[in-house]
This record gives sequence, C-alpha cells and structure tokens, in this order.
Amino acid sequence: MRPKNRILTRKRSLITMKYFLLLMLCASAGICSAGFSQTYTTRFAGAENPLSEGGRWKNKGLDWAKFRKNSGIAYGTQTGTNTGASRYNDSYAHLSGFPPDQEAWGEAYIAKSDSSCSQELEILLRWTSSAHRTTGYECFARCLNNESSYVQIVRWDGPLGKFTYLADMHGTDYGLKHGDILKASIIGNVIKVYINGVEKARATDNTHKTGNPGIGHFLACKGGQGIGSNADFGFSSFTARGIAGTNGVGLPDSVPKVVPHR
Repeated sequence: MRPKNRILTRKRSLITMKYFLLLMLCASAGICSAGFSQTYTTRFAGAENPLSEGGRWKNKGLDWAKFRKNSGIAYGTQTGTNTGASRYNDSYAHLSGFPPDQEAWGEAYIAKSDSSCSQELEILLRWTSSAHRTTGYECFARCLNNESSYVQIVRWDGPLGKFTYLADMHGTDYGLKHGDILKASIIGNVIKVYINGVEKARATDNTHKTGNPGIGHFLACKGGQGIGSNADFGFSSFTARGIAGTNGVGLPDSVPKVVPHR
C-alpha cells in the first residue's frame, strides 16, 4: 500500500501545477486575479479613440477629456487652450476591479518637450468617475528635465476644477525624460511617487478609500499652442497591480525598467 503522505504530496503537487498553469494563462491575456489581487499590462497596440482595450478602460466623466491610442502610444485629447475651471479637464482612463491598495507604472513617451506648455503624465490611484464627478489621487510629473521640472500628488475632490495639493516637489531632481518609468503606489493612507525606482514624493491622506488605477494626461498652453500637440507625449506601456494582504506592508519600491505649477 502506498503511504498516505506520498499520496497527499502528489495531490498537492498537481494542485500547485494547475494553479501555476492558470496564472500563466491569465498573464498571457494581460490580466490576472489571485485572491483580491489583480494585474493588468498593456503596450497599447493598435488604434482606438477612445481608449478601451476590450472595455477594460473607462472614463464616465462628461466634463473631462478621453484617452486614445495609436501605434503603441496612449495619449490625451485635451486641447490645452481652455480657461477657468475647464482648464483642468485632464484626459484620463481607469481600470476596474482592483483592491484599495494598488500600484501602477508606465513608460514615458516624450517625442517633443515644450517648456512653454505644461505637459504632464499622470499615474492615477483609487480613481472613480461619473458624469460630473471624478475622485482619486493624481500622481504626476512634468515632461521636462531642468530647473522647471516637478513631481506632484493631487487629490481630486469631485467636480471639475476642484482638487487639493498633497505634495509639490520641484527642481532638477524631478525631471521626467523619454523612456523613464513613472510609478505610484498607495497602501493604506500612504501615497508614493517614483521615477525609475527612486522615490520622488510622498503624502498621506485618508479621503478616498476605494477606486482603481489609471493614466492621465494634462496639457495647458497659451496662444493656441496646445492644439495638435497631444501626441507629443504619452505612455508607451502601462502596468497596474493590486496589493492584497499586505496589512500595510508594501512590495519592493523599485521596479525593473520595461509651489503648485498648474
């Protein structure tokens, strides 16, 4: 008779192998779920306006601009010439189904950096959207690499143009260049922003408890310069990952490289 412990070991091995194969299948599709954790990765293949990728990306806001993608680049559709509260109608898109603790990162595509404009790439956390209300945490950097560079964390409070600055770091240490990885994470009430694995800003806030990761794109120029320049900067890849069961302890800070100014 075969010892029971060997039979149990064999059953466990089969279960582990099936679970591994399931994870591999999920990963090949670009999305995986394990417990309360979820991951989504994209390189923005093809062309879409607005950005959808099979309905995964959403923007339910009527007062904000949409994202689009073309030839491996995702970018916004904001004109960059609005005034008043409408100036803050950032382009955005977010995912769904993620746990409250989450992190996301994207590779910056910057074909033309224009110091006369505010060109910002944004990683969004705990993001929610409805017709006239958008909430969440916007973690962003200006697409510039000089003394006018900045990294900021802003809480969106609902209506168009209503937001609160939580962190504002500026200077030569906060530049964002073509090919850099912009990353942000939130665990509990702690928000962190990184460029190429180096922490650049952090803040604590208890306002938004749930929501999903996403991407944002802000363009503001004077004299009509913003029109037609959306495709000059965007994201060439993006990954979002839910962090489940951390009990306030985060994953490693680094990831491999694959004064308010507004």
